[in-house]
This record gives sequence, structure tokens and C-alpha cells, in this order.
Amino acid sequence: MKKFAVKSLITLVVTSSALLLAPMRSDAQININRLTQVAKSCQEDILSFNYYKRMGFDTNSINYYLKNSYNQEQAISHCVYSRYHYSSVLTKYAWLDSTGEILAGYPGSVVVASLASVFGGYDKTSILDCIVNQDISSQECSLTKSILGSGVSFRDRVQEWYTSYKVNVCPSCVLAHDEVYGSREEILKAFIKWFFTLEKTQRRELISLLGDGDQARKLRLVIAGESSAALKKYLEVRQEVQEQEQERRRQDVLGN
Repeated sequence: MKKFAVKSLITLVVTSSALLLAPMRSDAQININRLTQVAKSCQEDILSFNYYKRMGFDTNSINYYLKNSYNQEQAISHCVYSRYHYSSVLTKYAWLDSTGEILAGYPGSVVVASLASVFGGYDKTSILDCIVNQDISSQECSLTKSILGSGVSFRDRVQEWYTSYKVNVCPSCVLAHDEVYGSREEILKAFIKWFFTLEKTQRRELISLLGDGDQARKLRLVIAGESSAALKKYLEVRQEVQEQEQERRRQDVLGN
């Protein structure tokens, strides 16, 4: 965005380059190349009018929010976490990328990753019972349904747009969501229908990630932990870049 402060924009851009040179602790399970790509893409998209135009957002409201450098950093941080998490899920389940869409513009891979992210440490997701019974109004479907659809248009949720997994990883999913007016029922029915198009081995793999029980919960938490570690590394490097830039300006003032 042309109105962004040059200083903050330079800092963000330099951060992605500095990531490649950052020393890694041996206990950090971070793919530094993936993190670098994610950071670069987030910095390009989250500060771009065109990114939000693709989703039909009111860019004046977005611009007003992102004038604040703190808000810029928060928005990019949410993006870095979401995109790293999504990339991690696709790495662990590479076949997901070729399983098609539940709705036009809404890939099944995004559904799975967003569910894994929000399910997090839940011991009981009830997603398998929801799929088996196919009763979208049942209690077993309530959690999954609330994650898949908000019940309102994304365009009416400007104050919280930057926290959304779908906004950060899949603009076309936002459009697909709003095309059915945020209908949780329509999206859940589409997801269940998509699930039954998968091979049985693929279904089992997804339930091992999204289902009930200790092992599924642990797997979701591992992916979340890796994504949090990646975000922490990004923030550390960005802080170092900011401090270096501040010191450079001090030295410029002193003529050193």
C-alpha cells in the first residue's frame, strides 16, 4: 500500500532475507526455507490492496486499519503462522493438494488444515460421527460446522479479518464462503460429500489428524507447535533487523 511508512516496509522486506542467515537452535523444528517463503509471501500480500480486492473487501477500511505499524505487524504475524501451518499440513499429507474442491474455489486441503488448526488440543472433535451420520444439525457436527462457516459474510467482519485462516491462505475460499452467504450447512454438506470421494486410506489418514483421541490431538499439537516456533523465529529476526536499523540511524546522526 502506497501510504505505508517506508521505514516499516523496509524492515519487513529485509526480515525475510535475514531469515536465511539466522542461526537455528538445534531444538527448533523449523524449516527455514519454508519460513522464508512464507514470510516473503505474507509481506507482499498483507500489505497489498489487490489482495483484499480479490476477496471483495472494503479496501478503505483495510487501509485505515493497516496505517498503524503495530496492526501491520499483527496482521503479518497471523499470516506467517497460518501459511506455515498450512504448508506443514500439505507436507505431511502431500496427496491432499490433488483432492479437488468442496465448492468452487474452496480446496479440500484448506478445509482440512483449517480444521486441524482450530481443533488443536480438543480431545473430542466428533468429526467422524458427524461424517458417518451425515446429520448436519446434530451435536456431533456443531464444532466442525462452526469452523467451516461463520454464518455471516467475511465482508461484514472487517475488524477481525486478519485473524482468519481462510483470509490468510486462500482468498478464493473467502469468495466461495460468501457466495453461499456464509452458510455453515451448505459448506458442511459439501465437505462431507468431498470426504466420501477420497480413497479409504486417505479417509483414515485424515481422521488420524482430525479425529478424537490422544494421538490425533498430539499430531495437531505438533503441527501447531512447529508453526508457533516458526512464527517466534520470524519475530526474533524481525526484532534484530529493527534494532540494527535503529543503530544504523544512530550512527548516521553522529556521523560515524
